[in-house]
Amino acid sequence: MDADYIVIGAGSAGCVLASRLSEDGARVVLLEAGPKDRNPMIHIPAGVRSLLYHPTVNWNYSTEGETGTGGRRIHWPRGKVLGGSSSINGMQYVRGNAADYDGWAQRGCIGWSYDDVLPYFRKSETYTGGGDHDFRGDSGVLEVQDARTTLPISQKFFEAAQQAGHRPNPDFNGAEQEGVSYSQMTRKGRFRGSTAATYLAAAKGRANLKIETDALATKLLFEGKRCVGVAFHQGGQVRQLRAACEVLLSGGSINSPHLLQISGVGPGAHLQSIGVDTVHDLPGVGGNLSDHYVVRINHRVKGAVTINQLARVPRVIPEIAKWVLRGDGALTFGAATVMVFSRSREGLESPDLQFLFAPVSFDPVLKNQLERAPGMSLVICPGRPDSRGTIMAASPDPAEAPRIQPNYLSAESDLQVLLSGVKQGRAIFDAPAIAAFTEGETRPGVPIETIDDMRAYAQENGTTIYHPVGTCKMGEDPMAVVDSRLKVHGLDGLRVIDASVMPVVTTGNTNAPTIMTAEKGADMIRQDNAA
Repeated sequence: MDADYIVIGAGSAGCVLASRLSEDGARVVLLEAGPKDRNPMIHIPAGVRSLLYHPTVNWNYSTEGETGTGGRRIHWPRGKVLGGSSSINGMQYVRGNAADYDGWAQRGCIGWSYDDVLPYFRKSETYTGGGDHDFRGDSGVLEVQDARTTLPISQKFFEAAQQAGHRPNPDFNGAEQEGVSYSQMTRKGRFRGSTAATYLAAAKGRANLKIETDALATKLLFEGKRCVGVAFHQGGQVRQLRAACEVLLSGGSINSPHLLQISGVGPGAHLQSIGVDTVHDLPGVGGNLSDHYVVRINHRVKGAVTINQLARVPRVIPEIAKWVLRGDGALTFGAATVMVFSRSREGLESPDLQFLFAPVSFDPVLKNQLERAPGMSLVICPGRPDSRGTIMAASPDPAEAPRIQPNYLSAESDLQVLLSGVKQGRAIFDAPAIAAFTEGETRPGVPIETIDDMRAYAQENGTTIYHPVGTCKMGEDPMAVVDSRLKVHGLDGLRVIDASVMPVVTTGNTNAPTIMTAEKGADMIRQDNAA
């Protein structure tokens, strides 16, 4: 088989690339290691909980045990299915802060300031909530919706945040991010709006687009310093594809550096240590890993209904009926219902803390199980962490997972932001609007006043909210992997276009920035190949 473009990975970025590049008649082949997105739980928003450890549609990675996690291995779900992680995530649509992208430009990513990327955010979306048309799109493939159903306890938290000093913000994806807002989600009507269900669906039926599922990329093919194709396993056979124009790597922050390394592109000494011949010594591949490491505040709820009750018989039965008949109710919920963006200290130019409220609480012992008693939780997320880690291939075997070492909390500054976040979060729960509905804090449940208190709680209870980026970072410094056109430094015919190119993680969830990156990347490819 041959193509003009080979896109490796049908995730949040890959589906966008395949759809956009096939619009003009280019021959595009899209490879996905996982199956088609036929599992019904993918398409029901509240089905996300059943996907977090799913053996078929999830890579189910885990980190190495390290100091910041008290020696615990942290589960890292990643989508292994059409739509990638956009098919198994919490569906939160958060662009990040304008300062994030201006920071990218200041780091040498030419053409990636907020003014540069805003048109691609607008191009990608149809925001059904209206909003300021200088910032929001109304004709894109991706449908972004406000909540269809909001429980009274979420409304009380919204009021409490204001009582604690956070001003209401009608649209954190608009002119300003700071304040308290109801969350926005990527949905397609009542269903999940993954990039497979939106972008790829829009390209369905094009004769020039071929989608290969259950196709595990095993090695990039090179002729000298030019990438000419890819080898992959499918149906028990080894197959090869060649690209007339370019190979586009969109495997995500884990799989993109991993495939580069086992193909001979990466830190030469590491490649040699695992028995891989070096095609191109590129020291930054797999470095600069950045992720959001978070803690939670949980409360027992009184006098209000939470998801803990709605997810069980008999109350779940009318919720199913609401979703089937009207497209609303508890089955439309995503990972959070209310968000707050704030600053951890005075003097900062933009928010560096994200709070995600959900009317739900999970059992502290039983994996992925809701508590039986009513509960609510608040995620405390340092939006711009300074800790950096690595993702490195463990062997030449493409089926062997790489070693993931995020080095969580290795930067003391991350603990300082977390500590400020816990204090701010507790202040919200102390506010009258929500205090009337709590029987008390169940986690942490102990004083957290010092950095040492914070470290102890975070090491024992901290976790990820699944936002790894940066392992093939964009820039011009010695550790950069791609340039500002997303071309791999020192090689021809190969670009990386996914969350791994972000030089630093954005202030918020990363699905929307990844989609934007692919929209901008598709335009760059067209421009460069038309020249």
